[in-house]
Amino acid sequence: MKGETEKIPWNLWHCLLVLLSMVAAGYGMALLVRFFAPGLSLACRYLLVGLAQGAAVLGGLHYIVRVKNGLGLEAVGLKTASIPMAITSGLGGGLVLFLLVIIVGSLLQLFLPDQAPQPFTELVVNARRPGDLAIPLFLASFFAPVTEELYFRGFLFPALKERYGLKKGLLGSGLIFALLHLDLVRFLPLALGGVGLAYLYERTGSVLSAIVAHATWNTIMIFLLYFALRWV
Repeated sequence: MKGETEKIPWNLWHCLLVLLSMVAAGYGMALLVRFFAPGLSLACRYLLVGLAQGAAVLGGLHYIVRVKNGLGLEAVGLKTASIPMAITSGLGGGLVLFLLVIIVGSLLQLFLPDQAPQPFTELVVNARRPGDLAIPLFLASFFAPVTEELYFRGFLFPALKERYGLKKGLLGSGLIFALLHLDLVRFLPLALGGVGLAYLYERTGSVLSAIVAHATWNTIMIFLLYFALRWV
């Protein structure tokens, strides 16, 4: 477990700046695509917006952590030690989180009317052949887990934890993680998943475990969505 007295040189203001840059980059790219490439496919739109958001996050973290404070990647939890342990715990944690999200989401569906699927879900469901999953898998199984875990768990969670304590840090990082997905119907499952990812990072001290868990959760969900309709 990470040391309780470990200090970080950034604060919640820095976290907000990176978050705002990510949102601005995403909306900015969406507007550019809308005006200059309106005929672009949904998959390519998601790819461009995702790359823009990820670049903003990675750029912000690079400046604050490495340029401004002269720290290495270990500061945001990217540690080379115990990689096998991080991968193993990440695979197990990702499976548990997937089951948790599925169970909670299914229970919520009992009390909520049918909702229109999210555009990303439609992208997976409407894939006609396995090759159509290339962009969704790249984004959801690799790029998003890396960028989101570096920000939400490696950068934001330690700042919340240092300011408000462990429990509020876990809860706050999970709530912000869910809120940024802009999906009110699935807000609770996503928040629980975010708390679980932060707890996994806290337990292992390696953000790689959270990255692997996030990737495992997303990958299982994508293949479940893709094959479920084809088995019906």
